[in-house]
Amino acid sequence: MSANYTIYLGSSGKRNYQESVEHVIGRAEYILGKGYADEEVGVNSFLNKIYSKKENSSFYMGRIGVYYEAKASLELLLHSDVTTFKQDAYVGAKLRILSSEEPLSWISGYNTSCFFLPIMSDNPDLIHFLINSRDSFLGEYKRKDTYSFFLKNTLLALAGDWESLKVRSENFLNDSKMQKKDEKRIPDHEFYIALCNKDNEGMKIALEKLLEPKLAKNAVYDNNVWFDFYLQMQVLMYGKIASIHGFDLGIDSPIAPKELIEYKPLEKYEDPYDFMKEFDYSQPLENWIDFWKQKTNKANKQEKKLEKGFFSRFFNINL
Repeated sequence: MSANYTIYLGSSGKRNYQESVEHVIGRAEYILGKGYADEEVGVNSFLNKIYSKKENSSFYMGRIGVYYEAKASLELLLHSDVTTFKQDAYVGAKLRILSSEEPLSWISGYNTSCFFLPIMSDNPDLIHFLINSRDSFLGEYKRKDTYSFFLKNTLLALAGDWESLKVRSENFLNDSKMQKKDEKRIPDHEFYIALCNKDNEGMKIALEKLLEPKLAKNAVYDNNVWFDFYLQMQVLMYGKIASIHGFDLGIDSPIAPKELIEYKPLEKYEDPYDFMKEFDYSQPLENWIDFWKQKTNKANKQEKKLEKGFFSRFFNINL
């Protein structure tokens, strides 16, 4: 019997493995519709708010996206279903992007927080969208705030921008005053340099460090509540990036299974909701944000106009 998806790596929420699985199930069931779909925080309620266009639609898109993230995890935990995982990862990742209220608001936190699902979905549109986002922010190295630096490096690796990535990675590794909290990111940048050098063995050695129990747990701790308690997310994401660039590192671990690392896009990805189909990847994200703001403003104006007409007729007064 496969041990994939059964090894416990810890939980920032202080849940044990089974409690973590139940937490995932609790959110996934909002999508599965087991008595939850019509609740105030259910999918149908959120969809009604989105299609009414009267409220902050982006907020509800994001909430539905979180449910799909949980469902993607559940497909691995209960069924080892990689195909459905990729489909749900695609939906969750796309909804995170569509829920943006600012052009870069979907890019935040750890790289595994915002890039894990779109990269692991294997969806070419999402991957190209990430690549095209790499120049949207500088991501300079600031010793006391390295989040944007690490985020930028992941996008450079995905894009194959070897020259920039290698210089940045070397600068990080050569920093003698590196913050203690960032030492766990050393293997990440050793991987990047090996990737830039097209060094298959070097990439594997770097990622195998992240599979050692202590570092595996430390590196992934509090990265993504739906996955970090049983998957070594960095190894999976970097292994996937290597696979996208044509490298097979031969890594296969219960916390980083080969079946997830292999780059193999689905024949077709489905958008479960009509509003998702309106997004044009070739256009700036600002256009989408403005499009929905205009829809909301128009709907609110129409509602006020109807209210004004109602009071005028009902009370026979002019407003």
